[in-house]
Amino acid sequence: MTRSEAFRKHAPVTRLRVDHVSIAVREIDRALAFFLHHFPARPDQPKRDGYDGSFRWADFTIGDFKIELIESAQPGSFVDRFLAKRGEGLHHWSFDVDRLDPIVARLEADGRRIVDRFDHGDGRKTAFVHPRSAFGTLIQFWQTPEAERTRPSWGGIVEKHGTRWRADHLSIAVERLDPAVAFFRRHFGAVVETPRHLGYDQSFALLVLRVGEYRLELMESARRGSFLERFLARRGPAMHHLSIDVEDLDRATLPLERSGVQIVDRAELAAGWRTAFVHPRSAFGTLIQFWQTPATEWARKGGDAGSAPAQKPTG
Repeated sequence: MTRSEAFRKHAPVTRLRVDHVSIAVREIDRALAFFLHHFPARPDQPKRDGYDGSFRWADFTIGDFKIELIESAQPGSFVDRFLAKRGEGLHHWSFDVDRLDPIVARLEADGRRIVDRFDHGDGRKTAFVHPRSAFGTLIQFWQTPEAERTRPSWGGIVEKHGTRWRADHLSIAVERLDPAVAFFRRHFGAVVETPRHLGYDQSFALLVLRVGEYRLELMESARRGSFLERFLARRGPAMHHLSIDVEDLDRATLPLERSGVQIVDRAELAAGWRTAFVHPRSAFGTLIQFWQTPATEWARKGGDAGSAPAQKPTG
């Protein structure tokens, strides 16, 4: 069974497509300038008012991977409340759908809490799955015209600092993998791409799902005192990091370090595999992982990254 056939087999009652992951920031202009300067990013939608007037947003993409920035437009807005509670960082995950009502009805029938519904009156509607009903992840659905659901949302190799980059996945920290997998399979048509295995430092277990073409990593702690156990104790289940594959880790990270960006947790793994992270304090509250993948992987991908990458090393 191909990946597309598996997705259709498990697909929910309405068609959906991942559109973007959203980061809440205090100032869009500063954050957008940071990402456009340091990453192989291009601006997508310019800053504009949100649907309810309480916030503003702007988009940029790394290849075909879209990231939205949101800022408050009035005191007491939901963005203000989020920043006061959590600070800047990953805020929500957004899907385009062809019909909002059936997927909302199915989620509610499953006991999931739906909040903040909004109807534009032009066929565009939105609603959110509350984080407590989605493993700490605020999930947005947008009912949109067909044309907006046909754009790619993953892949696309781009270059900067003399090396190739590809935004690879969003990662969510959960208490236990199995219930989260069941949730995303049932309501989002997710299929398992990479089965459960231990992470590179042996302190956590992970697996990778495909939601359409989009890659989603789920992680659980596998050892007392692990970084993931500490994260869950402090934040609970939540979006944890964004991960980017790079052809050459040093070429990607050294220009950032020279600009004062803090790079942490470098690790040398199996031949050709290396990793490092941009500290959240340097990236508007967002933990960003770099993975140097072997040259053979980039050769296998050819001119694009549409195929699934090899499983990253476990130790």
